[in-house]
Amino acid sequence: MITDNQDQLLKSVFAEARQDLDGEALTSQVMAKTRRVLIMLAAGVLSVAIILVGGAWLMFGMPLLDFAVLISQFLTITLFDLGEGWLALVFTPLNNIASLVIIGAKAVHLGWKKLLGASFSN
Repeated sequence: MITDNQDQLLKSVFAEARQDLDGEALTSQVMAKTRRVLIMLAAGVLSVAIILVGGAWLMFGMPLLDFAVLISQFLTITLFDLGEGWLALVFTPLNNIASLVIIGAKAVHLGWKKLLGASFSN
């Protein structure tokens, strides 16, 4: 008797679950829920990224800016005093430490290419 009542209850639960659902409505519900989850996830990731970038800027930004200013001041030190004339205007781009570094790096690169080219030729 108890098993008959439970069996009837079980049958009614399965009967309710057998309802035919409209495929498009179900798809739109699932897509809307998925879209909401993705938007919430993207907003959370963006918020965490903004907080991390802000924290990194506060910790490292100013010291790095000071370091960059020091490097740029060092690299723009003039090598020779050329005065105020046209000669100074012509040679100003070449009359600093940065130009020496660039010319030296270019010479090393050219020498390296010549060395490698010579070693691979027959």
